[in-house]
Amino acid sequence: MNVEEASNDNYLDEHSHNFFAFVLNMISTRIGWIFKTESVIMPGFLDTLTGSSAIRGFLPLISRIGQSLPQFVIAHRVTNLRRKKWAFFYSAILLCVPWGLLSLVLWLIPGIHPYLMVGVFLAMYTFHCVVYGANILLNGTLQGKLIEVRRRGRFLAISTSLGCLLAIIAAYLFLPKWLMNGGKSYALLFGATCLFFAVAAFAILLFREAEDSPDNELNKFRQFAASSVALISSHANFRRLILVVSLYYVTMLLFPHYTVFGTRAMGIKQSGFVQWLIAQNFINAVGSVLMGLLADKYGNRIMLILLIFIGGCVPLIAIGLSKLPGNLGPQLYWLVFAFIGFTPVSGGIITNYTLEIAPAERQPQYLGTLNVIQLLPLLTSPLIGWMIDRFSFQTVFIVCSMVIFVGALMTFRLEEPRDFVRNRTSRLTSCK
Repeated sequence: MNVEEASNDNYLDEHSHNFFAFVLNMISTRIGWIFKTESVIMPGFLDTLTGSSAIRGFLPLISRIGQSLPQFVIAHRVTNLRRKKWAFFYSAILLCVPWGLLSLVLWLIPGIHPYLMVGVFLAMYTFHCVVYGANILLNGTLQGKLIEVRRRGRFLAISTSLGCLLAIIAAYLFLPKWLMNGGKSYALLFGATCLFFAVAAFAILLFREAEDSPDNELNKFRQFAASSVALISSHANFRRLILVVSLYYVTMLLFPHYTVFGTRAMGIKQSGFVQWLIAQNFINAVGSVLMGLLADKYGNRIMLILLIFIGGCVPLIAIGLSKLPGNLGPQLYWLVFAFIGFTPVSGGIITNYTLEIAPAERQPQYLGTLNVIQLLPLLTSPLIGWMIDRFSFQTVFIVCSMVIFVGALMTFRLEEPRDFVRNRTSRLTSCK
């Protein structure tokens, strides 16, 4: 074996090792996530404390502010870190804190005043979202560094499908019993989230990461911010992506309201949450395999078009099911959450598309800029909740659906990065 062959073997071995270590991290995160889902568990928990749609409307706002601003603020620091692994590990450990504290409060002080508990919950959720924003940026950056571009779709498929399958099993085994446990139900749920997030954090220690060279041109936030503004103005396709994603993420404004719409409009009980979570995670698993493999073969842009159209259909499906006669609507309401299951898949596809159009040394900047700009429409989240109280679920659902469909149509204007690779390859081949 010559030196070149040995080097190639080491390269493949290291990438395979990181691939499976990253899969373990994502699987553990997915299992923990099912016990705190924003679409089912958290709205159900808040509804036991207050019936206000406006307060529920703060969930997407807190989520997006927390996840977007930290990414932009720390992206230049992430770019200059020689090893990103340790920052990723510390952020993952911090993700355990709010859910552990919430679990302890609910377990040790079961008679806490509902309004005080709302304040504690929103404070802990804000902390989670701020840390998770940094965690997302580091996750995407390390994926770009450690996972080969042609294996990212496969990574998405394997990590999400296995994670969702195991999450479904966990939900089936534990949720029915825990949800019947009175006031301590959510203490058990949030405690499980803390536990599995801790497992995900320690999986990061298995990563093998080479050192990077710092980018001295972007060593200050002002320089980074100015560079990001210049990036938006100079990269037309990136501007289009920002607009598409901003319109698409209107779908997240409705997540806290689907659960309450089902319980109020159709009289569905909390026991139905298990079926919804299983449906959501099953489709997430199947969709991640299908979309991930197709994205590797045909490109992320095509999959993004399809997923945004699916997102626009979800509010209309919820309305349609509420109009069905008899008990048919409640029996089929799990379909709403099945289609919501495609949303995490779309997040992975958006990340992979962004990584494809971004130069390797600017990937944290692209991801951070994309996330902070798409925050703007989500500032209307409490307004959406107020409009539901003022008008109706159905009216707001229809308006949001139309906005998402506009985003889907604009996706056709995005460029396919792999066309440039194919054209460049063909030109190089013709020159030989």
